[in-house]
Amino acid sequence: MPYFLIILAFLYFSCSTVNKTQDLDLYDGPIMEIKDLNTLFSDSAKAKFRLKSDIYQVFESGEEQYPIGLSMDIFSKDSDSISASFKANFVIKFENENFYKATGNVVVLNYTTNDELRTEELFWYPNEEKFVSEKFVTIKTGNELHKGEGMISNQDFSDYEILKPSGIIEVDEN
Repeated sequence: MPYFLIILAFLYFSCSTVNKTQDLDLYDGPIMEIKDLNTLFSDSAKAKFRLKSDIYQVFESGEEQYPIGLSMDIFSKDSDSISASFKANFVIKFENENFYKATGNVVVLNYTTNDELRTEELFWYPNEEKFVSEKFVTIKTGNELHKGEGMISNQDFSDYEILKPSGIIEVDEN
């Protein structure tokens, strides 16, 4: 009889433990977090870009986040100098498709031409070495300000196109 009571008690506590664990919420936060990230990406021993962020997070899905901003230096293809920079308030990298989505005060600056892009959303495709935006963009070039909706450019922002330009354009007829 004592063995029967021990087995019965064991079964009772086993069943109640299973029910308690089923009530727990699953953790969906980052599985890895790095503070003060400063990493250099290279190809064939040639620097391509450097990423800096105060916080970098990786999630179970493979998604990477820079929740309080990301800055990136883009190196010239011809030398070891920095040809452009990129900054945004929030960035997500979608691992499976290998692209980044930047939102909030996005700025791209070409150091050679001093051309500057400002927008609220920008996609970066590192394999294709290009930036794309479907949102409103402002591009400052010298004394001119170009505005429009949508933009595509190469990675160092030396060649770009506003897809739907808007605003006043002065034409010199001479």
